[in-house]
Amino acid sequence: MTEEKSASGWNYQPSEPIKYNPLFDLPPKLGSICGWMITRWVSVSRFVLFLIAAVILTLHFTPSLSLIEDSNYDWIAYLFARNTALLFIVAGTLHLYLHVLKVQGDEYKFLKREMAKNSKKFKFNSQVYDNVFWSVFSGVTVWTFYEAIYWNGVANGFVETITFQSNPIQFFLWIFCLPLIRGTHFYFIHRLLHIPFLYKHVHSTHHRNVNTGPWSGISMHPVENIIYQSSPLIHLFIPTDPIIFTLHLIVVTLNPAFTHSGFEQIKSKKTKILDSADFHHQLHHRYFDCNYGNMDVPLDIWFGTHHDGSEKATKQMRLRIKGVASN
Repeated sequence: MTEEKSASGWNYQPSEPIKYNPLFDLPPKLGSICGWMITRWVSVSRFVLFLIAAVILTLHFTPSLSLIEDSNYDWIAYLFARNTALLFIVAGTLHLYLHVLKVQGDEYKFLKREMAKNSKKFKFNSQVYDNVFWSVFSGVTVWTFYEAIYWNGVANGFVETITFQSNPIQFFLWIFCLPLIRGTHFYFIHRLLHIPFLYKHVHSTHHRNVNTGPWSGISMHPVENIIYQSSPLIHLFIPTDPIIFTLHLIVVTLNPAFTHSGFEQIKSKKTKILDSADFHHQLHHRYFDCNYGNMDVPLDIWFGTHHDGSEKATKQMRLRIKGVASN
């Protein structure tokens, strides 16, 4: 990757077109598939860190089933406080590192401009404060609600679970399939949210963030968070290890702090720490009607909504938007 200041207005954009998971290429190329999985999901990546966090949270920071079964729901308040703290640790640290202290300056930052201040478009006239408000009031509330439904069901025998010890093969199959399930769900609910009525009254709250930051991730209208965070509900119906459920929740709640950070990579001096935001999704926030999914499932290619980040694709996009606007 090289840093380029292109005529399209990006401060940084990848030097190569966006590429998707080779799992769906024909004929299959095992080497490419293994390389993708290792690089994106198995190496020292966010996914591995999230898996470790899921183990710790499930085993040490989740109320016991006996407490959930017998208590007067004080445990839900605990979950809300815990989840709020987790969001502040992840999104707050990223915001401090990248946007306040500017440890890596503008290196790998997609857009040059700063987060909006003194803007009536946002609550409190501040993009960051607006994002924090919606992330906690809407995002953490829905996150905690879904988590409470799951754990209440487990404690009272309505939701079946298995353990890694009893079925390690299924555990690892979920690890493999989770990005595919997440990517498919995200594409179709995202297309739903762009229906004019839902976009105007619901999704526009999130899309005010053209120049995104870590707090933009789950800064959404409550209705959008209810729809967006619904994919972990699959674990209510298919028995899985509770660690997988927690991991799934983390992927839809904490991972967006990275994918909306505004920086493709997080660095310390010359050393890369982690991949962060995807240019694929940054393009969606800029152009609105492309790249509805993610790169794990090439649904955008299959349904004709793909933008690969190239100047050619940008020109085609502008011509299409101009054509729609003129009709």
